[in-house]
Amino acid sequence: MTLAASLQFIRELPKVELHLHLETSLRLRRLAERGRRASGPHDDSPGPSDVTEPQRIADPARFTGYDRLRRLRYLSRAGRIADEWYTPERMVVGVSGKVGEGLEPMLEELLGDMSANGERRPVPLLGADRMLGAMARARARAESRLGISSGFLVTIVRERGPEEAEQRVREAIACRDCGVVGVDLAGDEQNYPPALFARPLGLAREAGLGITVHAGEFAGPASVWTAVYHLGAQRIGHGIRAADDSELLTRLRERGVTLELCPTSNLHLGLCASMGALPLRRLLDAGVSVTVNSDDPMLLGTDLSRELHAVATTFSLGAAEVTRLVTNAARAAFAPVPALP
Repeated sequence: MTLAASLQFIRELPKVELHLHLETSLRLRRLAERGRRASGPHDDSPGPSDVTEPQRIADPARFTGYDRLRRLRYLSRAGRIADEWYTPERMVVGVSGKVGEGLEPMLEELLGDMSANGERRPVPLLGADRMLGAMARARARAESRLGISSGFLVTIVRERGPEEAEQRVREAIACRDCGVVGVDLAGDEQNYPPALFARPLGLAREAGLGITVHAGEFAGPASVWTAVYHLGAQRIGHGIRAADDSELLTRLRERGVTLELCPTSNLHLGLCASMGALPLRRLLDAGVSVTVNSDDPMLLGTDLSRELHAVATTFSLGAAEVTRLVTNAARAAFAPVPALP
């Protein structure tokens, strides 16, 4: 009988992460606290950060599909950082005027935490184009100090349409020197099919950027088929519904398409009834390149080591199989990664 890899082994294992959203990984509560301190103890007026504690207007458990994800992220305020933070000044000093309290040093802090967790390359960090300069500076310092490397994906949100998607792609191409390694198509996959975005993602491919597409999360296997064949996706964000189609699994294996599984995220969104219901074993047995990722670690209270330990325990994965998951991620990264043992 195979013994599941221990948490200690996993924490010490050098790791690579492919699917990590930046804005839902930053310390937004800490930003809120700093904003309140800057306003003063007796100042009840809203500060310029507009980052507050969650306001529960609806229980996400009452909703299904992509709407549940929107509700969850809205309640945490994650992904809703006010525009005032996206200026060069706020990137560095935040609302208090003190260096070290803005988004740029907080990104460096996030990379530091990931380095302590054994991650060699978290790829990607998904962010807005106005953040790229600050992100590049934080990235360079983290690599110099900690030896952790990172690359950025520019996110295309389906609901904003193909015209804005093309604009985002052109910004990504222009910012390759900032550490941009690819683009990611995310958002409502049920109502905005991949074919709408064939032109902008074609531009990204021609420029040599990597292509990853959120698919097979809230929609079925057809979403993955079109992401691969209409958009040339090299990686699929989530992709758990691919397990419903044996022919698709064969094609994914043959084309070397990698799936970016995010187990705890799938549980929180009701896409899997339990960790054991995650189709990990079927995907592995089909020879598909599978990786494990944290998705929204601050929002979900997790990190990459916990995610790997959860699947190792649930599916009795030994050290060799866990290492294979990490090696898959290293091979699927859109930029070179440090050598893994």
